[in-house]
Amino acid sequence: MGINIVIVVAVVIAAALVIRSYIARGGKGDCCGGADVVRAKGPADRDASHYAHTYEVKVDGMSCENCAKRIANAFNAMPGTMASVDLASGIATVRTKESADVDGLRRVVRNEGYGAGAIREL
Repeated sequence: MGINIVIVVAVVIAAALVIRSYIARGGKGDCCGGADVVRAKGPADRDASHYAHTYEVKVDGMSCENCAKRIANAFNAMPGTMASVDLASGIATVRTKESADVDGLRRVVRNEGYGAGAIREL
């Protein structure tokens, strides 16, 4: 009986994570199907010399360029932030004008439906 409860709880948690990811991606399901094309949106200030701090954020779960653009767009929407994402390495390079809160950087990635791994300041 106890093992059944554990299995049911695990299934419910897995379903909740899938639904959260689906909603974070705008309810369009798998972004890699080709129908959902994400346009890159750059930061308001595009001069990299204006950004004093640089962070590398490991992003887990990206599978296509649309995924990478979603992460970059989320960071670029933040004031005082400029970001680019390399899909092959799974690394978001985030430049900020002020020192950034590491938990805040993780939250941006997670809010888009992806996993946030190690973060290091360069």
